[in-house]
Amino acid sequence: MKVLFVKIRYIGLAVLIVFIMLALVLNPERYMQSVTNGLMVWLYSVLPALFPFFFFSGLLIKLHVVDNLGARFSKFTQKAFHCPGSSGIIYLLSIVSGYPVGAKIASEMYKSGALTREQVMRVNAFASTSGPLFIVGAVGVGMFLDHTCGIIMLISHYIGALLNGLLYRNYGYKKEKLEAPYVLNKNTEDIMSATMYDSIISILLVGGYIAIFFILIDILGNFGILSVISQFFSVILNFLGLDSSLSVGLASGIFEVTRGCLDLSQAGASLKVIIPLACALISWGGISIHFQSLTFLSKCGIKKRVFFLQKFTQSIISGLVCLVFVLLFL
Repeated sequence: MKVLFVKIRYIGLAVLIVFIMLALVLNPERYMQSVTNGLMVWLYSVLPALFPFFFFSGLLIKLHVVDNLGARFSKFTQKAFHCPGSSGIIYLLSIVSGYPVGAKIASEMYKSGALTREQVMRVNAFASTSGPLFIVGAVGVGMFLDHTCGIIMLISHYIGALLNGLLYRNYGYKKEKLEAPYVLNKNTEDIMSATMYDSIISILLVGGYIAIFFILIDILGNFGILSVISQFFSVILNFLGLDSSLSVGLASGIFEVTRGCLDLSQAGASLKVIIPLACALISWGGISIHFQSLTFLSKCGIKKRVFFLQKFTQSIISGLVCLVFVLLFL
């Protein structure tokens, strides 16, 4: 049965790839523009924002500065999440810089021996977040034209991440040594060149995924697949007594969070409904960002189904927290 399932999965993947390639052949101009749009977003928005964090956080890890700073968080992170103190640094860097920095730093710390595979999974439950520039600036002010909405989503997103971490605090936990031994590496020239190389490769991988998912989203839209997914969400929204026009944003947000939030902002529904849904989408992150994160986390031997489950529960928790704040303050 397992062999049959594996064969079906690979056949399905092969069919999907052939379908995408046929779409590219049938309409090359359209999808070349999709790639161009994706690469422009990467070049002008993502690369300037993420590359410095990739490089300097990599230096901190290789110099074991993170291990030293993490001692200040160890009491809290050990009791709350069964994680070493360095996980607190990962969380802080993640909330400052956004996706997929948390995953990148966690994978670097795994390679350095500071985190085990199980600890990486527990860290990912609360240190996989978006950044304030995107939540407050791009979504709150840019799309919803309301700074207060951005602040509510930001706080809800970060609180939801911490609560999600508590939910998975016992995942794979056995009484274990949570703090790795501190070792000073003095070979700074090798560290600089290795960190620069790793950072360049990492940011190129992120750009590649952005370009590919810009193509995929356009293909899904052109062939009506997004409409089918949208109809599914429309049924759920109608059952909950909500505006079915929000289904378009939810459908596109599954794949790409920016597109999803933009579609929600144009749905014309009440902000008290839109804001919690947008917060949930931001906490979900979108499959595009998931693949970017898994590029790094797969090196740690993590279970992908657990990763997706963590992002799903984080989405639900953050959306509910946001709903409470919206009802209280908006």
